[in-house]
Amino acid sequence: FFALLFLAALTLFSCEKESQPMDTTANSEAKLLQLDLLYTGSTFTTTINGSDITLNRPLPLGADKVSIRAIAVSTGATVDKKNNDELLVGPNPVEITVTAEDGLTKATYSLSFDLLDYTSIVEKHGLLQVDGNKIVDENNETVSFAGNSFFWSNNGWGGERYYTADVVRWLKLDWGTTIIRAAMGVDESGGYLEYKLPNKNKVKTLVDAAIDAGLYVIIDWHSHHAEDYTDEAIGFFEEMATLYGEYDNVIYEIYNEPLGISWSATLKPYAEAVIGAIRAIDPDNLIVVGTPEWSQRVDHAAADPITGYSNIAYTLHFYTVYHQQDLRDRATAALEAGLPLFVTEWGSIGYTQNDPETELWMDWCRTNNISHCNWAVNDKQEEWSILSPGGSTTGNWSDFDLTQAGLLARRIIRAWPEK
Repeated sequence: FFALLFLAALTLFSCEKESQPMDTTANSEAKLLQLDLLYTGSTFTTTINGSDITLNRPLPLGADKVSIRAIAVSTGATVDKKNNDELLVGPNPVEITVTAEDGLTKATYSLSFDLLDYTSIVEKHGLLQVDGNKIVDENNETVSFAGNSFFWSNNGWGGERYYTADVVRWLKLDWGTTIIRAAMGVDESGGYLEYKLPNKNKVKTLVDAAIDAGLYVIIDWHSHHAEDYTDEAIGFFEEMATLYGEYDNVIYEIYNEPLGISWSATLKPYAEAVIGAIRAIDPDNLIVVGTPEWSQRVDHAAADPITGYSNIAYTLHFYTVYHQQDLRDRATAALEAGLPLFVTEWGSIGYTQNDPETELWMDWCRTNNISHCNWAVNDKQEEWSILSPGGSTTGNWSDFDLTQAGLLARRIIRAWPEK
């Protein structure tokens, strides 16, 4: 009797056990944790919110497919996509399904693609014009652009290696740059006065690449003593105006950073002479004029602006370790006096992405619709270079190729409102 009872109990236990899942410890979480996409070498990260996946920056107009660079899911889960899979870009979202380790729980995510509404920022906005203290586009809409200044073009200085069309294309694609600056060294060693053709050709390489890419480009007479070389400046800008005056992309910066010279007695007469030569050939492209004391005394220009020519803006430069609220107050007063400003060069504190003064300056630029170019596209071992030593001269830079200053500048440029 007892043997029969034991056998019956054992049979009942076995039946109950078979009716339960074999693995009671399997994870039931089906979650997509990360999705990074790749488009022509540039990484596009995403934000996952519930079941919706959105790009953190838009793809170029005309992008037709992307590939998966990295995908991660919850522990033990599987996903119906893998690294290097190609996804078609279109109006319909791409679905991605994650299956939990338990094999029962599933979650479906929907990836939507955001694309820019233009292929060329210049085609979108056209010729830039000064209107009061603002810079506006051909539709009379106030604009503000963010981009990169290249380093001195001087032969043998190192930064000239980055004067390539590939770098310009990469900055547009990966950084979202809408404006670049060709900083042609003039009177320092290896500069234009010593090597005219090589330096001029470097500038032309960047200008031609910017036109091809649909970017705005500043042709910068990069000198601290331009008033000593007025005739040379006139000859150079006459040639640039003849070559490029028909292109809305082009902006002339006729003096980078004057030193402690008089605005009214020295700098303004120099500017009027060079502007007159440009205007005889190119009547309407924007011209930017440097201001005394490393382009910081915009108050001097505001008190005695150039009135004989139109479409003139004035240069403001800042480096956050040196220039803070006092200079912002001075610049704000100049704006209130009616002076249009353009930040053709600025630098962060360097060696860190934690720079509160940079954030304050960028807030100021956004508030006042000021365009700006970050210094500098170079791998020199100094705090303002965006590249670590040995950075490629053809672009395709990873995060590891960028300095802390470069990572900070890229974040700012990518997020700038005008895209």
